Amino acid sequence: MEHIVEKLTLHCASFQEGFDLLCRAKSNTELSRYFFRILRGNLLVTEAAFFYRGPKSRDWELLYSHNLPAPQNAGALLSPLEDSLITRLNRDGFALGVVHPLSDGSRMAIVLGAKLDRSPYTDYDKIVLQFYLQQLGGAHQFIRARQKEKGLLFDLNHRVLQLNSLIDTGIEVSRLRDENSLLQLALHRALALTNAARGLLRVRRGRKVLHKFYFPAPFKATALSKKGGHIQSSFVFEDLTYQFSLFEKESRQGAARFDTTDHLLLEAFARQVHASLENHYLHRQALEKERVEKEISLAGAIQKKLIPADLPDIGGYRQAGVNIPTKYIGGDYYDCIPLNDGRFMFIMADVSGKGVAAGLLVSTLHASVHAYVESPFKLTELVRKLNRVIHEAATPEKYITAFFAVLEPQSGRLESVNAGHNPIYLLKGEGAVEELKTGGIPLGMMGAPFPYESMEHTLDEGSRLLMYTDGVTEAINENEEEYDDFRPLKDFLHAHGGGRPGDFLAALIDDLHAFTGETPQSDDITALYLIRSSSMGGE
Repeated sequence: MEHIVEKLTLHCASFQEGFDLLCRAKSNTELSRYFFRILRGNLLVTEAAFFYRGPKSRDWELLYSHNLPAPQNAGALLSPLEDSLITRLNRDGFALGVVHPLSDGSRMAIVLGAKLDRSPYTDYDKIVLQFYLQQLGGAHQFIRARQKEKGLLFDLNHRVLQLNSLIDTGIEVSRLRDENSLLQLALHRALALTNAARGLLRVRRGRKVLHKFYFPAPFKATALSKKGGHIQSSFVFEDLTYQFSLFEKESRQGAARFDTTDHLLLEAFARQVHASLENHYLHRQALEKERVEKEISLAGAIQKKLIPADLPDIGGYRQAGVNIPTKYIGGDYYDCIPLNDGRFMFIMADVSGKGVAAGLLVSTLHASVHAYVESPFKLTELVRKLNRVIHEAATPEKYITAFFAVLEPQSGRLESVNAGHNPIYLLKGEGAVEELKTGGIPLGMMGAPFPYESMEHTLDEGSRLLMYTDGVTEAINENEEEYDDFRPLKDFLHAHGGGRPGDFLAALIDDLHAFTGETPQSDDITALYLIRSSSMGGE
C-alpha cells in the first residue's frame, strides 16, 4: 500500500508539468507525441500507437506510433473498444486499448504495447492511465480554445486592413497620445467624412455617462434625435462604450438624409478610432512590459545570489555544484549551510514551473531554512514546518520537491529527508549505490501536518553523494527521448564518479549536451556532488 501511495504522489507531482507540456502542442499529432512522453515517464510504456477520428468521420487516422507497427486495418483493431473503457487486447503485440472522447466530438484511440520491464499492465496502471486520459482531454479542450482565439484575432486584423480608404485620417488620429484630444479630433473628422453638421461622442461605463464630446458646440441631442436624420455607431474597449452620434447631414441642396455610404464610413471610422485606442493601450503595455522585464532581470540577478557562488569548506570532504536555469528566474535551488554545532545542512530543491512565481518560492524556502537552522532543530520537524510555510505562500498548483540532509563531518553520519524529490544517489566506497528517497510529499502540496520520515547513512572514506533535479534525468533530445532512459545517471555515476567533484559535474554537463544536441533546454539543470576524501591522490 505504501508503494502505491508513493507512486500516486509522484504522479500527482508531475501532473501540472505534464498538462503544461500537452498544452504546448500545436496539432493532434504533436499532442499524441507529448502524451506518449508522459506515459513513458509514468507507466514505463515503450510501445504505443495513437489514432484520431473526427466528429463526422467513421474512419480512423494514425497520428503517431512508437515501436509499434501500423495496423493494416485500424478499424478492426479498434472496433472492440468502447468510449473511456480501458480494454485488454492481447493480440499482435497490442496489450491495452482505449477510445477517449474529446470535447469537440472527435475521438482519440490509444493502443499500448509492452512496458520497459516487459511486465504486464496492472489494475493500478489502468487507474493511472485513466487519470492521464482526463489530463489529455483537458489539454485538447484548451488547445481548441486557443485556436479559436487566434481565429478571432485574425478577423480583427483583417478588419483593420479594410480601413485603407481612411488612412490619412487614421494617421492623424494615431499620432495623438492624449486620449481626450484623440476623441475630440475623431469626432471632428467623423463629421467631415459624412458632411454632418453636429456630432456627439459619449463615453459610458454601463449606463453611466463618463464623458461627452460635442462639435462644433454643445447642443440638445434628444431634440435633434426626435427629428430623425441621424446615425450612430459604437464600440466597446476596456469595459467602456464609445458611441458616435451624427446629426443634420448637409449638402449643396441643403439638408439631406444620411445614406448607406455614410453609415459605412462612420462604422469604418469608429473601428479606426477603436484601433487607435487599442494601439495606444498596447504601446503603454509595451512600455510596462519593458519595465517588468528589467525588473525580472534584476530579480533573476538577485535570485542567483541565493545559490552559493562558493560552497563552504568541509574538512575531509570535497564538493561542487552547478545550476543552469532555462529562464531569467529559475525554479531550482541548492545550498550547503554551516550549522552552529559544526554540522552542515545540504538542500536540493525544484519548484514546479518556472518564472517569477517559482523564484518567489525559492526565496521563501531560502529565507525560511536559514531562519530555522539558527536554532537547534530536528530535521523531520524542520521539513514539516517548511511544508506549512510553502503551502501558505504558494498558489494551489505550486509546490516544491526537495531533499534535505544534515552531515556530521567527523563521523560521516548523514540524516536525510526526501520531500517528493528524485532519488538521491549515495555511491559507497565498495561500489554499491543506495537511493535516498525516504521522506514524504513535496513541500506545499498539502497544508495538513504531514509526518515526514528520515533515514540515516554513514559516509565512509570514498563515499560519494549526488544530489540533482529532474532537469538532468529528463533532458530531451531531438527524438524526444529522455536522458535517464538511455544513459542512466546511476551508470554515469559508477563510471565517472571517482574524480574531483567539479570535474565530475563538468563531464556530466558535457554528456547531457552530447545527448540533447541542438534540442533547447526545457528545464533547469542543477546538481551538487559531495565526496568524502580517501587516499586518492587528486582529492
